[in-house]
Amino acid sequence: MVEDGEFLNRIRGLLKIYPRGLTISEISQRLKCNRNSVAKYLEILQISGTVEMQQMGAAKVYYLSQRVPISSLLGFTKEGILVISSDGRIIQVNERFCRMFDQDAISITGMSYLMLPQEILKAFHFDTYFDSDSETEHTAVVTFNKYDWRRFFKVKYIKTVFDDGRSGLTIIVEDVTLETEMEERLRISEARYRGIVEDQTELICRYSRDGAISFANGAFCRLFQMNLTEALHHSLFEFIYPEAARQIKNGMQGCSPLSPVFESEFEFKLPSGRSRWYHWVSRMLPDDTGGILEYQGVGRDITERKNAERELLIKSHAMDSSIVPIALLSMEGAITYVNRAFLDLWGYHSPDEVAGLPFDHFAKGIEISIASVLSQDQLSEDRSGYAFEVDGVRRDGSQINLSVTISGVNDPDSNPICLIAYLYDVTHWVRMVRELEIKDTAIAHSYEGMAIITPDDVVMYANPSFKRIFSRVPDGTLVGRSIEWSLSFYPQIIGSIPDIRAALNEKGNFTRVFSDTDEQESSLVIQVHLSRVFDRTGVHLCTLISALDITSQRTMEESLALMVEQLEGTVDQMGDPTFIISRDRMVVAWNEAMEILTGLNKHEMIGSIKYQDVIKNTTPSLPILVDLFDLSPKELIQVFPQVSRVGNSFYTEAFVPAFHDGKGTYVWAKASPIVDTSGKVIGYIQTIKDMTNWKRAVESVVGKTVT
Repeated sequence: MVEDGEFLNRIRGLLKIYPRGLTISEISQRLKCNRNSVAKYLEILQISGTVEMQQMGAAKVYYLSQRVPISSLLGFTKEGILVISSDGRIIQVNERFCRMFDQDAISITGMSYLMLPQEILKAFHFDTYFDSDSETEHTAVVTFNKYDWRRFFKVKYIKTVFDDGRSGLTIIVEDVTLETEMEERLRISEARYRGIVEDQTELICRYSRDGAISFANGAFCRLFQMNLTEALHHSLFEFIYPEAARQIKNGMQGCSPLSPVFESEFEFKLPSGRSRWYHWVSRMLPDDTGGILEYQGVGRDITERKNAERELLIKSHAMDSSIVPIALLSMEGAITYVNRAFLDLWGYHSPDEVAGLPFDHFAKGIEISIASVLSQDQLSEDRSGYAFEVDGVRRDGSQINLSVTISGVNDPDSNPICLIAYLYDVTHWVRMVRELEIKDTAIAHSYEGMAIITPDDVVMYANPSFKRIFSRVPDGTLVGRSIEWSLSFYPQIIGSIPDIRAALNEKGNFTRVFSDTDEQESSLVIQVHLSRVFDRTGVHLCTLISALDITSQRTMEESLALMVEQLEGTVDQMGDPTFIISRDRMVVAWNEAMEILTGLNKHEMIGSIKYQDVIKNTTPSLPILVDLFDLSPKELIQVFPQVSRVGNSFYTEAFVPAFHDGKGTYVWAKASPIVDTSGKVIGYIQTIKDMTNWKRAVESVVGKTVT
């Protein structure tokens, strides 16, 4: 009996002689063997890739394959390939397979298939794959976890017939890690997208050019009290007003692949009959051809913002009409916003001229340290702010005397977001204003009393300062009551109501200082300003009332004037140079000895603040003692260690080269506060003694310069 391998070789040899091919019958005749046997061996050769078949009419013609042998291609394929014989031995493996599983081709060739990775062995029943009824091909995806990496492989198990007719198994391994991970990510992403869309509080729907809804998420359906099936029978335009529909249609017309998104704000009509405002973002969704398939809209509820904008508009107009100069500062002290009153105060025309300037650009008399403000915790909500007095120089060079208060503005979480500076003319009243974005918060923290009155004269808002100033009004009864009822507790003011109404009708504003006395005979001086606020169309929105308690200021001015009048004769007769300043640093007394020492007469000095320039310009080493009362003991020691403090008075000695026409003068100086009968400081007095002769006498005795 001819062996299978020999017979297969005889068929291959015969087909080499007849390259155009032979039929089964022709091969059977030439080899003188059974036709069924020839068919069997031709099938083996065909499976192995040695022989190919072509149908010609009713006959099947077989010829040698012209394909490259598989063994020569194993090194070029990206798949790992391993071939196992019927006895379970590895007879061929390519380099790609070895790299995949960290194996060596020489070492594993001839070894049992059992040394293959367990993942490959578990995915296929090796013990039954040679059964006649088993599958010719099996595919599985296996996962390899090794060290710190994980990979996915697609493994094909293919029954194979070798050239000699023996059976075998070819294992083809493809690395599908990237594809598998991408599919997993896509699955997760799709699940997340579905979850986000359905759980989203924002409205999401897709609609055609005519508005027909093709999808609506849960939020959309809940808002309009319907399910998805019901929503699909409606048009988006049914739920909005005609003007909003026109906005969307205009947006559709302007859409293109280069500009697929458009936005709008409009109201949705709710089943309850009410409306809610939404910010609506629409995106064009193209089809496979680049045309418009439909649109997707996402709506965010902005009803509260719209309501807040209207409320803020009222307060914004009120604040913009305020006569109080204000500057908003960054946390570093740079100007970010100023109002018209601020510009008018300093002589500027546009906010752009001052934007970005440090605030101390306007504060020539004092160095402002924002860092020190923060370090002193002066910006917490329970504080009125960091206050100081300062000399300012307007754009035209003229000087003004101001009191400045810096306060912090916090967000709802009590985090500071900016600083606000209020500028007060100490001879008039305190004025405060806030920037549009935070004006609501700023009003509440304002030192100035502010109230907003409706057109029918009802108090709709009053800040804490307003309630403090008008403390006679019973607590909790101010807001919601008529302004006339509230002012009825102040006879002088209520008596001026006709004048106030006439001024408001004629000019739109009214300003006056009122003096009143309560039941305990305590005097009260209030500066009041009223102004009407109109919108852009001229509709009367409200009336703004600002009030400032200037009682203490008036009392202090009167007390100081009386005391200076009593002391003036004494001061003029004093042999030592002496001058007196008020709390606002204005010279109120300048004796003859001071005139001789400085060369400046009292008529030039009284009513000015030039005492600072006189002393600073003559001797940087001699501190202005009257200005040291605002310093803490720690600051005094750090900045002016040569100054001594005894009780409430300051003492120092220094040599002044500029005094006495440049000859120089040794001086001893003393400064003390001036208090009224209640113990309140209303001014300061400073005396300077010429110690030149004493110093030189001592030097002549000891023989060296005395310092």
